[in-house]
Amino acid sequence: MKRFAVVAALALTMVLSYGVSVAFAQDEKAPEGVIVAVTGQNYCLLTTLASDKAADANAAYASLNALKVTEALGVDGNAIAELAGKTLHYIPTKEAEPLLVGEENQGLTVTVQGKVFQNENALLVESFEQEFSEDAWDELPVGSKSQQQVL
Repeated sequence: MKRFAVVAALALTMVLSYGVSVAFAQDEKAPEGVIVAVTGQNYCLLTTLASDKAADANAAYASLNALKVTEALGVDGNAIAELAGKTLHYIPTKEAEPLLVGEENQGLTVTVQGKVFQNENALLVESFEQEFSEDAWDELPVGSKSQQQVL
């Protein structure tokens, strides 16, 4: 019984000290991202959320996009359920530019590999892939003299 009390006291002390150190450490360091593969729909923030303001919006900001998450997988391949249905905003890096700005990728389903910062709802894009539907075959670019489709 005495050993149990000593072990329980040590365990409680360790847990409390860990909790206090984590609380202080969170104030001092930058948020850490979680490596993910996120699939979702890339959409225009302005036309989706405030289409009545589109006419007087600054053209430089009128085509900013975000990602509506349908599925998020962690490094271990397990689903991150709390991200499903949320909107993630792209961190403005060179890798994110094709998704972040413009109409080229609006409305498309994309899979993004990168880091998600859950408290900030931000996504750091490392790479991405577009998912093509069966109906998209007619829209693939043709670029050779033989008129074969070039990917």
